[in-house]
Amino acid sequence: MRLSVIVPYYRDYNRLIQLLDCLKQQQLVSDLFEVIVVNNDAETPLGLPKDFSPNFSLIILEEPRSGSYAARNKGIAHARGDIVAFTDSDCLPDKTWLSNALEIFDKDSQKKLGILTGPVPLFYKDPKKLTAAEVYEKYTGFTTEAYAKDGYAITANWFSYSDVLVEFNGFNENLKSNGDSDLSKKITRHYEIQYSPNVIVRHPSRYLASEVVYKYRRVLGGTYQRKFKESRLKFFRYLLDFTWRRIRFSAKKMATISPKESSKILVVNLAIVWGTWKEFFLLLKGLETKR
Repeated sequence: MRLSVIVPYYRDYNRLIQLLDCLKQQQLVSDLFEVIVVNNDAETPLGLPKDFSPNFSLIILEEPRSGSYAARNKGIAHARGDIVAFTDSDCLPDKTWLSNALEIFDKDSQKKLGILTGPVPLFYKDPKKLTAAEVYEKYTGFTTEAYAKDGYAITANWFSYSDVLVEFNGFNENLKSNGDSDLSKKITRHYEIQYSPNVIVRHPSRYLASEVVYKYRRVLGGTYQRKFKESRLKFFRYLLDFTWRRIRFSAKKMATISPKESSKILVVNLAIVWGTWKEFFLLLKGLETKR
């Protein structure tokens, strides 16, 4: 067993099946990898269709503690592979995702590699009719190559040696967001991070503006927990800067792209600003968006 693919799951059944179908099509001998799906929904046990027959080792675990990072840590604890891969239940890896990653690790004879990551291109429900949220994400999608240059990776497309993950005690389970930034930076202070354009996982664009707002509220909560919990004034300044950057981004797009698209971006940005300020006051009261 060389690779363990860990997938946290929470009420996204149809897309989980699509992900598992993608993993069935991997151009890697099935004996070399296992897939560990960790159900993070304490209310509903996860069962797969009777006619679903994986050609790889599939393990389903239950993690009642809330949060995807607790689910990922549960997967790490049960992983048999020397290398652990992370992706999400709504993602679609390319057929060569695992084989291309394994080839890179096989060349790492001195085990200097801490994290391997790659592109996470977005896909849309109807590319010819993008919603406001999809237009927004078209211009703000995952810039994983830039993340890697700064020492960060996202769990949609992440590979590490299992013993490296254990060395750093896995993810911080107290975080609802930013846990990937937190752990990846810890790892890359001591090990190398590599970006490979051939290690590809596709991610769906958010379809509704409310989904985009929810993401930013959740990320803001993670940032607060990691950086600003002891200083409300610094947190306030951070949110002011965040608000200014949203406004500036909208203004730039009005000058560079079509009014049809820039107006949609403006609407989404206004919703983001409103939502993050609501989250700000919840956080000051000791509350937060949990998922």
